[in-house]
Amino acid sequence: MKVAVTVWENTVSTVCDFCNRLLVFDVMGNEVKNKSFMPFETRILPERVNILEELGVEVLLCGAISRPLERMIRTSGVKVIPCLRGSIEEVIGAYLVGGLSDARFTLPGFGPGASCIRGRRQRRGGVCRLPDNLKGKEGEGRG
Repeated sequence: MKVAVTVWENTVSTVCDFCNRLLVFDVMGNEVKNKSFMPFETRILPERVNILEELGVEVLLCGAISRPLERMIRTSGVKVIPCLRGSIEEVIGAYLVGGLSDARFTLPGFGPGASCIRGRRQRRGGVCRLPDNLKGKEGEGRG
């Protein structure tokens, strides 16, 4: 199975829509093979989807992602695992053992208690936010 991770330096890129590189690798059993960095520089959403298709990516691990891009990627047949954070190696390791649900791999604002719509975090104005009842003293979300 071919997997891609959005990359910024040595961590998962915070926002998929703006990342410039992917780390693409094959998963065979519980082993990672054939790692390579690939450019992912276009800002045109259908072209981003085409890159994933051309690379044969079946799973995309990423940080926050816009609904339009996520919808397009999923429609192309790629499984999207969004809202991730952490070092590339730790996230890949957690993916291999089914451990991505650990809170340390979840972007702030996407943790336990955040309002979900069909299993997803509530978004207002394109930005993911905590519901009002979970905000801090001055109306700021956690993280």
